[in-house]
Amino acid sequence: MPRILTLEFWPTCHLGEIEGTFDAHGAAAVYHRIEEGDVLPPNAQGWDGLVMLGGPQYAEDDAGYPYLADAAALARDFHDAGKPVLGVCLGSQVLARALGARVHKQGWTELGFTEMTPTEAARNDPLLAGVEPVHIVQFHEDTFDIPPGATHLMTGANCANQAFRVGTSYGFQCHFECSIDLWKTWLINMEDHLYQTSPGYHAHWPADFARHEQGSLDFCELVSARWVDLVKARLQQAA
Repeated sequence: MPRILTLEFWPTCHLGEIEGTFDAHGAAAVYHRIEEGDVLPPNAQGWDGLVMLGGPQYAEDDAGYPYLADAAALARDFHDAGKPVLGVCLGSQVLARALGARVHKQGWTELGFTEMTPTEAARNDPLLAGVEPVHIVQFHEDTFDIPPGATHLMTGANCANQAFRVGTSYGFQCHFECSIDLWKTWLINMEDHLYQTSPGYHAHWPADFARHEQGSLDFCELVSARWVDLVKARLQQAA
């Protein structure tokens, strides 16, 4: 069974709906909960893939969170070894950093469901082939430039750089792992911040989930399963 190193940068930002797909497709997610003191492995040896999840940290805040530089170096080691990487929100920014791209503040909060549109290049992508525009949850104040040599895979009306790929390393700015239950947890934990940055959002998020959650869950299942297929294909090639 493939062993997936799963970096949890924040206690409430876990695999969410991705985990069920991993289980169903025979991949074992092994959590490293960094804020709880788990130490990062020194390299990719002994692992078959890497997932990096979300969190409120700024991906280049090495002074406040020294482990972010180590996470970027680890992601680069997985990438250089040809082992698939999947970065979600903060994880995508750490991956972009690892691959030589700039991560920066965008000056506003993108919150809630945003329509994500695949680029022309995504039509033949191993994860996104056949995917139509879809609304996915967003919750971020930072963004990334597309890394040198990367394929730009998805764009949004408000934040252009939503997904990229280099080899079998993928970054997604959106939270496709997010179900309504996980979203409620985030709202509770970030209540004061949200009232300051997005004071009207509490009134309309239930309707947004009623309209868009199923499409987001379908996207999560498809992309997560296809990513596991990449992990398995790499294992077969290495056997």
